[in-house]
Amino acid sequence: MARYYDCIQVMDKQVGRILGELAADGLAEETIVFFFSDHSMGMPRGKRCLYDSGLHVPLLVRFPKKWRHLAPAEPGQTTDRLVSFVDLPPTVLSLAGVAVPQHMQGAAFLGPAASEPREYAYGARDRVDEAFDTTRSVRDDRWLYIRNYRPDLSWAQPEGYSD
Repeated sequence: MARYYDCIQVMDKQVGRILGELAADGLAEETIVFFFSDHSMGMPRGKRCLYDSGLHVPLLVRFPKKWRHLAPAEPGQTTDRLVSFVDLPPTVLSLAGVAVPQHMQGAAFLGPAASEPREYAYGARDRVDEAFDTTRSVRDDRWLYIRNYRPDLSWAQPEGYSD
């Protein structure tokens, strides 16, 4: 847990540094900033896991005053909208006022082209280093369903990355 909290502290410092650099360059009031994190390698049921601890990652969006009307909540507040990383590209295009191509996966969750909140978020696990398994998940605002297509394999397969 100490390493996890150290990572949070490092991210806090990085957020402050980047926002400070934007302010020093006179860009802070013109820039919408996205910060998102990883799934925390080394934590039980972390990265490469289809439980919430492996799929739920922090996402912070900082809106300057002039763009705050595009924000889904007031500064310092949170939302419980389901968002997937596949939604980031169409969201950035929406905020930039660029049409989202029809062939693009995902759905904008902010900006003029924001869609209705997604009902489901999907996850997949196919490979862990040299080990293969096939597991899928679907989550709504209340439930998480995980389907393991290879129950004959151990959940804790060897990982060269961390072993």
